[in-house]
Order: sequence, then structure tokens, then C-alpha cells
Amino acid sequence: MRLSELRLSLRFRIIAVLTVVLTAGAVVLGAAAWHSSSLAAQHAYDRLLRGGAVQIAENVYVQGGVVAVDPPVSTIATLADYDLVFYKVVDPRGIVVAGYEDLASAADPVDVKAGVVLEDGLYQGQHVRIATLARQIDLAGTDNWATIVVAQTTEARRALARDLTLKALGVIAVMSVLALLAAAYAVTLALKPLTRIEREIAARRPDDLRPIKAEPPLEIRNLVEAIDDFMRRLSERMAIMQRFIADAAHQIRTPLAALDAQVEILIGTPASRRKADTVKRIHERTAELGRLTGQLLDHAMVIHRRDAAVTAPVDLNELAKAVLAKAVPLSLPREIDIAFAPAETSPMANGDAVSLREALSNLIDNALKHGARSRLLVTVGADETKAWIEVADDGDGFPASPAELIQPFVKGPASRGSGLGLAIAAEVATVHGGELIVARDSGMTRVRLVLAR
Repeated sequence: MRLSELRLSLRFRIIAVLTVVLTAGAVVLGAAAWHSSSLAAQHAYDRLLRGGAVQIAENVYVQGGVVAVDPPVSTIATLADYDLVFYKVVDPRGIVVAGYEDLASAADPVDVKAGVVLEDGLYQGQHVRIATLARQIDLAGTDNWATIVVAQTTEARRALARDLTLKALGVIAVMSVLALLAAAYAVTLALKPLTRIEREIAARRPDDLRPIKAEPPLEIRNLVEAIDDFMRRLSERMAIMQRFIADAAHQIRTPLAALDAQVEILIGTPASRRKADTVKRIHERTAELGRLTGQLLDHAMVIHRRDAAVTAPVDLNELAKAVLAKAVPLSLPREIDIAFAPAETSPMANGDAVSLREALSNLIDNALKHGARSRLLVTVGADETKAWIEVADDGDGFPASPAELIQPFVKGPASRGSGLGLAIAAEVATVHGGELIVARDSGMTRVRLVLAR
């Protein structure tokens, strides 16, 4: 696995973060262990040093008007087992009666009379821990206080602190490694549901877009639900496209077969009046096929833009005016009074202008070709929640129920159209949060494209 791929691995990321956290924790715990071990060693050896100083002080006495000392060999031997030991006994007159004369203590004379005073110092080039105390004795002509100073080097203390720290670090290292191994195992277990989901998806056929059956962990449930929702929408889109392709193939086959038959007739017919009629029928079939192909492409465009188009505010007055001017041909086979009634305040709808233009164009085209006898009216209106564009004509109305006619490729018995005009408009209205309403009122057939504002 390459480094770039490794960085994208969840397992690697989690283990890397845990390694950093455990390492930082181990450093902090190691510092804490060294501090605690140093304090423990200091306290242990200080108790020995304090006890040794007290033992020496108890063996100081006065004999023949002179201060003398009988050093406790066992106590000094005990202290010397761990480190070098130095001591000094000074009588009340300031005379060193035993020990090292150059051994000095910086302890306060008042404090040493109250008890043992411990301090750090330097003697003969070595770090030492010094215990100082004073003992009251009966010696005429003096203040009756003898001073006892005991010093011990600190190497054993440091050795004990190191030993305790290394043992603590060993425990910390073992626990950190165990924690890291446990985390790696836990991550592997946690990622197993993802592996099951991967295997389930990989084993499916390309057209199998059912929801994922594997139960996802709580942390990725939203992700799996999003994938399921995407597959559901993709399945719906595929079903729509498959139905559209099947219907389109069926609808195109009929005019193509008729056109082919007319061409065969034309080929086998001599130059006569019948030949001119055949050419006319071929022209009609070709125009019909062209209209069908155009509306099929329009329907496919609307389906595609259903989720892909970027919406923007659309001025419905301007839209209706532009579409009406473009959809009405320069010449019509009959006299039709065409009128446009805009809204006083132009309503705005958030939507796809291309799809809306196509839907309205189909409604106007349907009204001109299959409805209007002498009058066509396009009206724009709105209320607080809805906006609409209505196309009304004075024709006889629809021969079938509106619910049937808005289905793709459904058309009236006398119609030569494709049956897609109302279906396209209904699809656009649904996408824009509205509906297509067909009604008959005051001798007018009204088709209203309702949109959410």
C-alpha cells in the first residue's frame, strides 16, 4: 500500500492518533513516575539519615568535664551500606570532639534545637544530604548545647529512584502496547460492517438497486441511509428512462412504418395524380415524425433537468409573454383571437426557466392545434403561496379525462399529436412543487400550470 493510500485508511488514522496519544501519555506518566520515585527514595533515605543522626546524638555524653561520643557502629554501618557517611560532633564550646572538622551545615541554630534539620549540600566534591540536630548536655560554663552533623552521599537515592522509575516505565510501556493492540483489534471489529456492506454491494447485479440489507453501525447509519436514498432515486430515474425508451421506440415505429409504406407506394406508382397525393401524405408523415421526435427530445430534456438543473427566480409575466410570442406562428389556418393578461404585479417563482418555457410552449401549441376555434387567452396570476400561468381556449374540451391525458403518449381519438404535450407540462409542474389543473368553465377549456412561489 502506498503512503498516499495509507493516509486515507481509517485504520491507519485511528491507530496513528492512538499511538500519538499513548506516547504523549507515556511521557507524562514517565515524568510523573520519576518525580514520585525521587520523592519516595528521598523520604526513605531521609528517615534512615534522621535516625542515624538521633542515634549518634544519644551517644554523646560528658565525662570528666569533657564532651565525648561513643559512635553507634551498627547505625553508621547501616548508613554506609548504601552510601558514604560523614559525621561531626561539636561540643557547646565549638570544639569538634569527633568526626570530620570540615563538614559544615548551614542549618539555623534555633531550628536544630527543635529537631533534626535536613538539607542538601556539597562535601568533598560530592552531593550529600545533611542532617543536623542539637542535644542539650550539662557542661559548666557553656550554653549546654552540642551539635551533631551527619552527611550521606545521594547516589543510592538516585539509584533507587531510577529503579522505581524503570519499573513504572516498564508497566506503562506494556500497558500502552496492550492498549494499542486492543485498539487495532477494536478498529478491525468496528470496520467489519463496512466490509459486509462492501461485499453485499459488490455481489449485486448492475440493476439491483435495493436498499442495503446489512445492519450498519450507528456512526455510519446516516451514510448508509444516504446511499439507500441515492439508489432509490437512481432506480426511479432508471425506471422512468426505461419506460420512456420503450414508449418512444413504440411510438416512433408506427410513423416510420407508415412512411415506409408510402415510399413503397410512391416507388411503384407512375407519374399521375395519385403520385402527388402520395408525396403529400409522405410530407404529412414526415412532419408528424418530426413533431414526435421533437417532443420526445423535449420530454427527455425535462426528465434530465428534473434533478440536474440549477433553479433561479423566474418572472412569470416575462416568461409567458416571450413564450406566447414565439409559440404562435405568423399564419394560422383559421382566425383566432389571441390575448395575454399579465398579473398586475409580476409574480416570481424559483425554478428552471428552460423547463417552464417548454411546458408553457406545449400548452399553447396544444390549444392552437387541438382546441381553440376563435379565441386563445394566456393569463398570469398568483396568491400568497402559489403562482400560475393559465392557457384557455374556446374549443370543445378534452375527449378523455384530464387524468388520462397527462399520461405520456395518451391522446384523443382524433388527434394526430404525440400525446406528450400535457405530460411534459404535468412533469414540470410536479418538479416545481405544483400541479397541472384542467377545467371547463364558461365555455372555455382552461389548463393551469400551478407553481410554488
